[in-house]
Parts: sequence; C-alpha cells; structure tokens
Amino acid sequence: MLKYIWGTILVLFVLTACQSDNENDKRDQSSIKNIEQATVDQPKSESKEQTISLENKLIPPKFIITRFEMNYIEDKNELLFKMNYEFDSEIYEILTEGNQEIHFILEYPENLVDILMQSHSDVIIAEKPSDYNTKYQVTFAKEIELTQAEVAKIKKNISGFNLLIADSQKDIISQFIDLYGFNQYAPEKSNNTYLDE
Repeated sequence: MLKYIWGTILVLFVLTACQSDNENDKRDQSSIKNIEQATVDQPKSESKEQTISLENKLIPPKFIITRFEMNYIEDKNELLFKMNYEFDSEIYEILTEGNQEIHFILEYPENLVDILMQSHSDVIIAEKPSDYNTKYQVTFAKEIELTQAEVAKIKKNISGFNLLIADSQKDIISQFIDLYGFNQYAPEKSNNTYLDE
C-alpha cells in the first residue's frame, strides 16, 4: 500500500512539474511576440530624417547663378558648361539637415538641338553642402566632336541656355532663363524668370 501511495505522489509530482513548464513556455512565447510587435509598430520615421521641400525656395535672392560659361576642349572632344551658384543659410539648412538634394538639368536653345543632338543635358546631382559653404560650381560635360563653326554658333547662343532644378523626388521646382545673362543679377532688377509648377 505504501508503494501505491508513493507511486501516486510521484506521478502527481511529475504532472505538476510538466504543467509548470508548459505555462512558462507559453509566457515566454507571449513575451517574445509582444517584443516583436512593439518593434514592428515603431514609426519608421525615427530611422530616416524627414525630407523638407524646396518648392518655391530656389529663387533669387535665396538661390542665384553667379557665373555661366562654355568651353570646348578640342583634343578631348569635350564640351563643358560651368555654372557657379550660391544660396542662403535657409537653403543650406534644408540641404544639410532636411535630407534633401537638388538636381540640375541644362536646357539647350532650340537652334542648337541639331548640333548637340539633345534638347537638354544629363541630370547632375548637386554637391552636398558642408562646412557652412554656400558657394558651389557644377560642370555639365558632353563628349561631342564639333567644328569651329559649331563651337562659334554655341558661343553666339550662350544666352539661350536655361536651367531646370528638380528636388530629390525628381520634380521640377524651379527654372532659370538665360543663365549667361543671369550673371549680372541684382536683387532689384532680375534677368530671371521663375515658373511655378
């Protein structure tokens, strides 16, 4: 009889121990699910900075073209357009802290499309500002073989080049007409035309 009682106690002890382990496993699994769910529910914006719009901001005097010139390197068959530009501290902050970038596209004059074989340049991403520098230069380069007459025609029509500026979403947000004439920019008398999109 004593063996029977001890056997029963042993079986009850084993069953109780197994039940406790199952409850602990369920609690552990529930905790893991809660942690995973909390991780998934965290806003994704914490890891990425918010993009601040540049729309209606890249206009004089906040953003200006200070120089535009053309050069043809004959031995390399390379046509270069160099553009200097500068912007104010607000634009600097948007470009450095606002997770934004700008893209430049040079529009060619209509009467040069047959020579340049395109209506515009390739898109160039502007240099990311740093060290509180607000003056930069961008170079549009095109490999093309040109005659002296064609180079002369491009120089003669230098005032017909325009600039399109797009944001990080590739949306056109500003346009500058006559980059060469814009070199003489004065806040009270602008040679620029700004188009709202």
